Amino acid sequence: MKWSAIITTFNSGQVIGGVLKSLFDLPSDEKPSEIVIVDNASSDNTINIIESFSLPVKIILNQHNLGLSKANNLGAALVDEGSLFFLNPDVEILPGAISALRKLQKDHPGAAIIGPAMVDENGTRQSTARTWPDPLVIASRRTPLRKTGWGGKVSSNHMNRFNSSSHPCRPHWLVGAAMWLTPGGRRKVGLMSERYFLYFEDVEWCWRAWKSGMEIWYEPRAEIRHVCRRESTAGGKTLNYHLKSMLVFMSTHPTVLFGIGPGGKR
Repeated sequence: MKWSAIITTFNSGQVIGGVLKSLFDLPSDEKPSEIVIVDNASSDNTINIIESFSLPVKIILNQHNLGLSKANNLGAALVDEGSLFFLNPDVEILPGAISALRKLQKDHPGAAIIGPAMVDENGTRQSTARTWPDPLVIASRRTPLRKTGWGGKVSSNHMNRFNSSSHPCRPHWLVGAAMWLTPGGRRKVGLMSERYFLYFEDVEWCWRAWKSGMEIWYEPRAEIRHVCRRESTAGGKTLNYHLKSMLVFMSTHPTVLFGIGPGGKR
């Protein structure tokens, strides 16, 4: 089952070597057919590190930072067939993960996007399969309400309802650090929305997949390491990007204001 890795970089010199080494070290039956890296005008040593590997890598060098969605879509355009694994540069693929993702894709032909489990550098499981982010969820995580019993309960449900599963399940959406797009998902759902420069592109993509009649799956038996260092938000712009994308998403999908989405309710 052919698959390709799509990685967008921006000043990712501290981490890009880790993901490339992990791809190089995969068993032969799990290695990608292609690796495509789209660089959003890095000013550090990202490209030098990429070129130091003997892996066959296709590189797109953007003259400006085009944002995550547009860069990912440019990378996908270079791949004609097979599954696409969109990866942040700060992840490392662990042996066995690709086999588990392939098996789920085979067993569930209605799957559009599949997400693996992610662990940090200490092996602690991260929250990557979540419920729809309605205003109550946002308040429980971004305001002083997070310190209350109510806020903790709402936040825990959002973060852990699906993520705590030890078996494959269908969450509302998947965190975009690692998203496996099936061939059927590419045909019926398409790629990421370029309305989002950064953040909420993953939420919107999953929403659109559910609306198309396809499914989102979380596969906890596929595990990757996520060191969670995103250089792309350097300069204090993180909050602005997040708020702008959130407003775009909620204005175009207003039922999320009530915790209701095509994959289920909060």
